[in-house]
Amino acid sequence: MDQRRWENLDKDYLVKVFENVDMESLLLDVPFVCKSWHKVTLNPSCWKRLIFPEFEPEPPFYEFDYPIYDRFVSEFGLDSNRVSETAFIKFVVNRSQGNAVFLKLPGCSTIEAFEYVADACPSLVILGLPRCLLWKDINFDLIGKFKYLYMLSLGSCDKLDKILAVVSKHCKFFSHLTLSNAQIGKEEAMAITYLVPDIKILCLNRAQIDRDNLIILLKGCKDLMMLHAQNCIGFDEGDDEIAKLASHIAYFSCEGSKERFEFPFDFTQFDSYLTEDRFRELATMAAEVDEKEEADGEGELDGEEYSEL
Repeated sequence: MDQRRWENLDKDYLVKVFENVDMESLLLDVPFVCKSWHKVTLNPSCWKRLIFPEFEPEPPFYEFDYPIYDRFVSEFGLDSNRVSETAFIKFVVNRSQGNAVFLKLPGCSTIEAFEYVADACPSLVILGLPRCLLWKDINFDLIGKFKYLYMLSLGSCDKLDKILAVVSKHCKFFSHLTLSNAQIGKEEAMAITYLVPDIKILCLNRAQIDRDNLIILLKGCKDLMMLHAQNCIGFDEGDDEIAKLASHIAYFSCEGSKERFEFPFDFTQFDSYLTEDRFRELATMAAEVDEKEEADGEGELDGEEYSEL
Protein backbone atom coordinates (compact mmCIF):
# COMPACT_ATOMS: atom_id res chain seq x y z
CA MET A 1 0.00 0.00 0.00
CA ASP A 2 1.33 3.46 -0.94
CA GLN A 3 2.23 5.69 1.97
CA ARG A 4 1.40 9.38 1.81
CA ARG A 5 4.36 11.72 1.99
CA TRP A 6 4.48 14.40 4.68
CA GLU A 7 4.73 17.19 2.14
CA ASN A 8 1.61 16.00 0.31
CA LEU A 9 -0.78 16.28 3.25
CA ASP A 10 -3.80 18.53 2.68
CA LYS A 11 -2.89 22.14 3.46
CA ASP A 12 -6.23 23.03 5.08
CA TYR A 13 -5.92 19.99 7.34
CA LEU A 14 -2.41 21.02 8.34
CA VAL A 15 -3.59 24.53 9.23
CA LYS A 16 -6.18 23.04 11.60
CA VAL A 17 -3.51 20.87 13.21
CA PHE A 18 -0.93 23.64 13.50
CA GLU A 19 -3.47 25.97 15.14
CA ASN A 20 -3.13 23.78 18.25
CA VAL A 21 0.65 23.36 18.22
CA ASP A 22 2.61 25.21 20.91
CA MET A 23 4.46 28.35 19.88
CA GLU A 24 7.99 27.00 20.19
CA SER A 25 7.26 23.95 18.03
CA LEU A 26 5.39 26.01 15.45
CA LEU A 27 8.23 28.49 15.22
CA LEU A 28 11.32 26.32 15.59
CA ASP A 29 10.41 22.70 14.80
CA VAL A 30 7.52 22.30 12.36
CA PRO A 31 8.96 24.60 9.62
CA PHE A 32 12.02 22.38 9.30
CA VAL A 33 10.11 19.16 8.57
CA CYS A 34 9.71 20.03 4.89
CA LYS A 35 9.22 23.05 2.62
CA SER A 36 5.45 22.60 2.31
CA TRP A 37 5.06 22.55 6.09
CA HIS A 38 7.17 25.69 6.36
CA LYS A 39 4.84 27.39 3.91
CA VAL A 40 1.77 26.35 5.90
CA THR A 41 3.24 27.77 9.14
CA LEU A 42 3.24 31.20 7.47
CA ASN A 43 -0.56 31.09 7.25
CA PRO A 44 -1.96 33.68 9.74
CA SER A 45 -4.60 31.16 10.84
CA CYS A 46 -1.84 29.13 12.51
CA TRP A 47 -1.08 32.10 14.75
CA LYS A 48 -4.46 32.91 16.25
CA ARG A 49 -3.27 31.63 19.65
CA LEU A 50 -0.14 33.54 20.68
CA ILE A 51 0.69 31.84 23.95
CA PHE A 52 4.25 32.78 24.81
CA PRO A 53 5.89 30.17 27.08
CA GLU A 54 5.48 30.84 30.79
CA PHE A 55 8.29 32.94 32.16
CA GLU A 56 8.83 35.45 34.96
CA PRO A 57 12.32 36.86 35.74
CA GLU A 58 13.34 36.40 39.36
CA PRO A 59 14.32 39.10 41.89
CA PRO A 60 16.40 40.85 43.07
CA PHE A 61 17.90 41.96 39.75
CA TYR A 62 15.40 40.35 37.37
CA GLU A 63 18.13 39.02 35.13
CA PHE A 64 17.00 36.17 32.95
CA ASP A 65 17.47 33.96 29.95
CA TYR A 66 14.26 33.45 28.00
CA PRO A 67 14.65 29.92 26.53
CA ILE A 68 12.45 30.29 23.44
CA TYR A 69 14.10 33.62 22.56
CA ASP A 70 17.58 32.19 23.12
CA ARG A 71 16.77 29.23 20.89
CA PHE A 72 15.26 31.50 18.22
CA VAL A 73 18.40 33.63 18.12
CA SER A 74 20.61 30.54 18.00
CA GLU A 75 18.61 28.68 15.32
CA PHE A 76 18.65 31.61 12.91
CA GLY A 77 22.17 32.82 13.72
CA LEU A 78 21.03 36.23 14.95
CA ASP A 79 22.93 38.73 17.07
CA SER A 80 21.21 39.00 20.46
CA ASN A 81 22.67 42.50 20.85
CA ARG A 82 20.69 43.63 17.81
CA VAL A 83 17.56 41.48 18.17
CA SER A 84 15.90 42.14 21.53
CA GLU A 85 13.16 40.19 23.31
CA THR A 86 10.77 42.97 22.27
CA ALA A 87 11.74 42.53 18.62
CA PHE A 88 11.12 38.79 19.01
CA ILE A 89 7.64 39.39 20.46
CA LYS A 90 6.81 41.75 17.58
CA PHE A 91 8.04 39.18 15.06
CA VAL A 92 5.77 36.47 16.46
CA VAL A 93 2.77 38.80 16.74
CA ASN A 94 3.22 39.85 13.10
CA ARG A 95 2.76 36.23 12.05
CA SER A 96 -0.93 36.56 12.96
CA GLN A 97 -1.45 39.59 10.68
CA GLY A 98 -4.05 40.97 13.08
CA ASN A 99 -5.99 37.70 13.40
CA ALA A 100 -4.86 36.73 16.92
CA VAL A 101 -7.71 36.00 19.33
CA PHE A 102 -5.64 34.71 22.26
CA LEU A 103 -2.50 36.48 23.50
CA LYS A 104 -0.50 35.64 26.60
CA LEU A 105 2.59 37.81 26.97
CA PRO A 106 5.78 36.59 28.72
CA GLY A 107 7.31 38.10 31.85
CA CYS A 108 10.06 39.79 29.84
CA SER A 109 7.52 41.94 27.97
CA THR A 110 8.31 45.64 27.79
CA ILE A 111 6.06 48.68 27.62
CA GLU A 112 6.98 48.94 23.94
CA ALA A 113 5.83 45.37 23.33
CA PHE A 114 2.50 46.01 25.08
CA GLU A 115 1.89 49.19 23.10
CA TYR A 116 2.66 47.31 19.90
CA VAL A 117 0.20 44.45 20.50
CA ALA A 118 -2.52 46.95 21.44
CA ASP A 119 -2.46 48.10 17.81
CA ALA A 120 -1.52 44.80 16.16
CA CYS A 121 -4.16 42.57 17.80
CA PRO A 122 -7.56 44.28 17.43
CA SER A 123 -9.48 40.98 17.47
CA LEU A 124 -8.27 39.70 20.84
CA VAL A 125 -10.79 37.76 22.91
CA ILE A 126 -8.39 36.46 25.59
CA LEU A 127 -5.50 38.49 27.04
CA GLY A 128 -2.92 37.45 29.63
CA LEU A 129 -0.59 40.04 31.20
CA PRO A 130 2.36 39.01 33.44
CA ARG A 131 2.98 40.60 36.82
CA CYS A 132 6.32 42.16 35.80
CA LEU A 133 4.57 44.11 33.05
CA LEU A 134 1.82 45.29 35.40
CA TRP A 135 4.45 46.72 37.75
CA LYS A 136 5.67 49.04 35.01
CA ASP A 137 4.24 52.43 34.13
CA ILE A 138 2.12 51.22 31.22
CA ASN A 139 -0.86 52.99 29.70
CA PHE A 140 -3.80 50.84 30.76
CA ASP A 141 -6.12 52.82 28.50
CA LEU A 142 -4.68 50.76 25.65
CA ILE A 143 -6.63 47.75 26.95
CA GLY A 144 -9.71 49.60 25.75
CA LYS A 145 -8.61 48.89 22.17
CA PHE A 146 -9.55 45.24 22.64
CA LYS A 147 -13.26 45.72 21.92
CA TYR A 148 -13.99 41.99 21.83
CA LEU A 149 -12.17 41.12 25.05
CA TYR A 150 -13.95 38.33 26.92
CA MET A 151 -11.29 37.01 29.30
CA LEU A 152 -8.48 38.82 31.12
CA SER A 153 -5.78 37.01 33.10
CA LEU A 154 -3.54 39.14 35.32
CA GLY A 155 -0.31 38.10 37.01
CA SER A 156 -1.01 40.41 39.96
CA CYS A 157 -3.66 42.78 41.33
CA ASP A 158 -1.41 45.81 40.93
CA LYS A 159 -3.51 48.75 39.66
CA LEU A 160 -6.52 46.45 39.32
CA ASP A 161 -8.97 49.33 39.77
CA LYS A 162 -7.46 51.26 36.83
CA ILE A 163 -7.51 48.19 34.60
CA LEU A 164 -11.11 47.24 35.38
CA ALA A 165 -12.25 50.85 34.95
CA VAL A 166 -11.03 50.70 31.33
CA VAL A 167 -12.47 47.21 30.79
CA SER A 168 -15.90 48.15 32.13
CA LYS A 169 -16.08 51.15 29.82
CA HIS A 170 -14.74 49.75 26.55
CA CYS A 171 -14.96 45.93 26.65
CA LYS A 172 -18.66 45.12 26.52
CA PHE A 173 -18.15 41.37 26.07
CA PHE A 174 -15.98 40.98 29.17
CA SER A 175 -17.12 38.15 31.45
CA HIS A 176 -14.08 36.23 32.72
CA LEU A 177 -11.37 37.42 35.14
CA THR A 178 -8.42 35.31 36.34
CA LEU A 179 -6.29 36.45 39.30
CA SER A 180 -4.49 33.25 40.27
CA ASN A 181 -1.60 33.55 42.77
CA ALA A 182 -2.59 37.17 43.46
CA GLN A 183 -3.05 39.07 46.73
CA ILE A 184 -6.67 40.19 46.87
CA GLY A 185 -7.43 42.69 49.60
CA LYS A 186 -10.58 44.68 50.35
CA GLU A 187 -9.68 47.35 47.79
CA GLU A 188 -9.35 44.77 45.02
CA ALA A 189 -12.53 42.95 46.02
CA MET A 190 -14.48 46.22 46.02
CA ALA A 191 -13.05 47.17 42.62
CA ILE A 192 -14.31 43.91 41.12
CA THR A 193 -17.80 44.21 42.58
CA TYR A 194 -18.12 47.89 41.67
CA LEU A 195 -16.56 47.92 38.19
CA VAL A 196 -17.47 44.48 36.79
CA PRO A 197 -20.40 43.27 38.94
CA ASP A 198 -21.90 41.31 36.03
CA ILE A 199 -18.86 39.07 35.66
CA LYS A 200 -19.70 35.41 34.94
CA ILE A 201 -16.42 33.58 35.64
CA LEU A 202 -13.86 34.38 38.35
CA CYS A 203 -10.70 32.32 38.90
CA LEU A 204 -8.76 32.91 42.12
CA ASN A 205 -6.85 29.65 42.51
CA ARG A 206 -3.84 29.88 44.88
CA ALA A 207 -4.66 33.50 45.71
CA GLN A 208 -4.28 35.15 49.11
CA ILE A 209 -7.74 36.39 50.00
CA ASP A 210 -9.26 36.81 53.45
CA ARG A 211 -12.66 35.36 54.25
CA ASP A 212 -14.28 38.80 54.51
CA ASN A 213 -13.02 39.81 51.08
CA LEU A 214 -14.29 36.61 49.48
CA ILE A 215 -17.68 37.33 51.04
CA ILE A 216 -17.59 40.81 49.46
CA LEU A 217 -17.15 39.15 46.06
CA LEU A 218 -19.90 36.60 46.67
CA LYS A 219 -22.37 39.29 47.73
CA GLY A 220 -21.41 41.77 45.04
CA CYS A 221 -21.13 39.52 41.96
CA LYS A 222 -24.64 38.10 41.72
CA ASP A 223 -24.29 36.78 38.16
CA LEU A 224 -21.35 34.47 38.80
CA MET A 225 -21.76 31.11 37.07
CA MET A 226 -18.28 29.79 37.91
CA LEU A 227 -15.94 30.59 40.80
CA HIS A 228 -12.66 28.76 41.24
CA ALA A 229 -10.95 29.46 44.58
CA GLN A 230 -8.89 26.34 45.16
CA ASN A 231 -5.78 26.19 47.36
CA CYS A 232 -6.23 29.78 48.54
CA ILE A 233 -4.92 31.22 51.80
CA GLY A 234 -7.27 33.28 53.98
CA PHE A 235 -10.42 31.18 54.37
CA ASP A 236 -11.30 27.57 55.09
CA GLU A 237 -12.74 25.29 52.41
CA GLY A 238 -15.37 24.07 54.89
CA ASP A 239 -16.72 27.53 55.82
CA ASP A 240 -20.52 27.20 56.06
CA GLU A 241 -21.33 30.86 55.37
CA ILE A 242 -19.20 30.88 52.23
CA ALA A 243 -20.84 27.67 51.03
CA LYS A 244 -24.28 29.20 51.58
CA LEU A 245 -23.43 32.44 49.76
CA ALA A 246 -22.00 30.43 46.86
CA SER A 247 -24.94 28.03 46.63
CA HIS A 248 -26.41 29.83 43.60
CA ILE A 249 -23.17 29.47 41.61
CA ALA A 250 -23.37 26.54 39.20
CA TYR A 251 -19.67 25.66 39.48
CA PHE A 252 -18.01 26.62 42.76
CA SER A 253 -14.80 25.02 44.00
CA CYS A 254 -12.61 25.91 46.98
CA GLU A 255 -10.90 22.59 47.71
CA GLY A 256 -7.58 22.90 49.51
CA SER A 257 -8.16 26.45 50.74
CA LYS A 258 -6.99 27.20 54.29
CA GLU A 259 -7.39 30.06 56.73
CA ARG A 260 -3.64 30.35 57.17
CA PHE A 261 -0.50 28.96 55.60
CA GLU A 262 0.67 25.69 57.10
CA PHE A 263 4.42 25.11 57.07
CA PRO A 264 5.04 21.77 55.35
CA PHE A 265 7.78 20.69 57.82
CA ASP A 266 6.74 18.58 60.80
CA PHE A 267 8.66 20.05 63.75
CA THR A 268 7.58 17.18 66.02
CA GLN A 269 9.75 14.89 63.92
CA PHE A 270 12.66 17.32 64.33
CA ASP A 271 12.21 17.29 68.11
CA SER A 272 12.32 13.49 68.17
CA TYR A 273 15.45 13.53 65.99
CA LEU A 274 17.36 16.05 68.10
CA THR A 275 17.76 13.91 71.23
CA GLU A 276 20.29 14.75 73.94
CA ASP A 277 22.79 12.23 72.53
CA ARG A 278 22.34 13.54 68.99
CA PHE A 279 22.80 17.13 70.17
CA ARG A 280 26.00 16.15 72.01
CA GLU A 281 27.24 14.42 68.83
CA LEU A 282 26.60 17.52 66.69
CA ALA A 283 28.36 19.76 69.24
CA THR A 284 31.42 17.48 69.20
CA MET A 285 31.54 17.57 65.40
CA ALA A 286 31.41 21.39 65.41
CA ALA A 287 34.21 21.58 67.97
CA GLU A 288 36.41 19.30 65.85
CA VAL A 289 35.88 21.56 62.83
CA ASP A 290 36.88 24.64 64.85
CA GLU A 291 40.05 22.92 66.10
CA LYS A 292 41.05 21.93 62.56
CA GLU A 293 40.53 25.47 61.22
CA GLU A 294 42.59 26.94 64.05
CA ALA A 295 45.40 24.44 63.40
CA ASP A 296 45.41 25.28 59.69
CA GLY A 297 45.49 29.01 60.41
CA GLU A 298 42.15 29.56 58.67
CA GLY A 299 40.11 30.59 61.64
CA GLU A 300 40.91 34.32 61.67
CA LEU A 301 41.58 37.21 59.33
CA ASP A 302 44.34 39.67 60.20
CA GLY A 303 44.17 43.40 59.55
CA GLU A 304 45.70 43.16 56.09
CA GLU A 305 43.10 40.62 54.98
CA TYR A 306 40.28 42.87 56.17
CA SER A 307 41.70 45.81 54.24
CA GLU A 308 41.44 43.83 51.00
CA LEU A 309 37.73 43.02 51.42
